[in-house]
Amino acid sequence: MSESIDKAVSFIHKTKRWMSFVVLILMTAIVAIAIVELGIILILDIFDPTDDVLFLEIDELFSIFGFFFIILIGFELVETVEMYFKDNVIHAEVVLLVAVIAVSRKVILLDLEKYEPLAIVGLGIIIIALGGCYCLIKSSYRRKHT
Repeated sequence: MSESIDKAVSFIHKTKRWMSFVVLILMTAIVAIAIVELGIILILDIFDPTDDVLFLEIDELFSIFGFFFIILIGFELVETVEMYFKDNVIHAEVVLLVAVIAVSRKVILLDLEKYEPLAIVGLGIIIIALGGCYCLIKSSYRRKHT
């Protein structure tokens, strides 16, 4: 009985490693495609002959910065899956970094007129909580390695 359980657990671990590898490949492909798309959008927006502005308008800049932050989130997600693939552990620091980048993207692209003041206060509390968690994890990591 114990031998069959060990075989089943071993099979599950091997399956998880293959699934993690497939997710890593797919995430890398998605991020690469997003980078190409960002380049195309940037070139089309800069050289748009119908614009009176020489380079980019404010709404185009916000759109491009939003796209850029999505790519950064993709990079961090790829790193998270890569670390999981290598160590078989999800690192809380990287997950928190993804959350900080995602919330930062939301704050940068936030239209203050569309939201209630309480929602903005809530977003501020989320930012403080994520920053505090990240600082605590970094300080505990420094204490372990000094």
